[in-house]
Amino acid sequence: MSNFTLYYWPVPFRGEFVRALLAHAGATVDEPDSDAVSAMMDMDPRDQPVPHMAPPLLVDNASGKAIAEMPAICLWLAEQFNLTPNEPHQKALALKVINDANDVLDEMTLNGGKTMWTTESWTHFLPRLRRWMRIWEAAVVQDLLSANQNELGYIATSTLWGTMTERFPPLRALLSAEAPNVATLVEQARSQGALSAQAEESRERFGNVWCGGEIEKSLREVVQG
Repeated sequence: MSNFTLYYWPVPFRGEFVRALLAHAGATVDEPDSDAVSAMMDMDPRDQPVPHMAPPLLVDNASGKAIAEMPAICLWLAEQFNLTPNEPHQKALALKVINDANDVLDEMTLNGGKTMWTTESWTHFLPRLRRWMRIWEAAVVQDLLSANQNELGYIATSTLWGTMTERFPPLRALLSAEAPNVATLVEQARSQGALSAQAEESRERFGNVWCGGEIEKSLREVVQG
């Protein structure tokens, strides 16, 4: 039996952070198909492993315990695998990185595709995206995201910016310009060891897709010009 079961869509979006953490820890994971994910979503909350609205949902197969919401899952795994600092303020900073990453995902998809990107809205958003990149750059410069100091933040950073810039190559140049140290961290993290293997597996499984749906289609149109 695998260590965990992850309910998530076949895309490298929010669930990708969970996959990266599990790979880094050497844990095994089963991923039921999309029909099973939909069935889990449709269950009465009283019958779900943990009440939740949408995936990701992670189940620890040994204990039967489950948790939903990407930041909560990441914190749970990081605590189990000793990937967070012991000092309370440093631990809070690690959680902040996960929450920031979740915010970036929301903003990049216009809150789950409630509206679609247009050239005008993307132009207005670009300064904010650049600021997000500079926020990460400042954290790297201040040594808040190194593999030794903050493994959770390190993995989250490489997953967020690595996956996004691989699927949207024009953003790679933007990241290098606004956050060169982040770009270097991402390249190093995803070029060796478990994170490299996990990234390659996702490329083989999911191809060029990122979040999927009409929102990705509109995002590609504005990013690629």
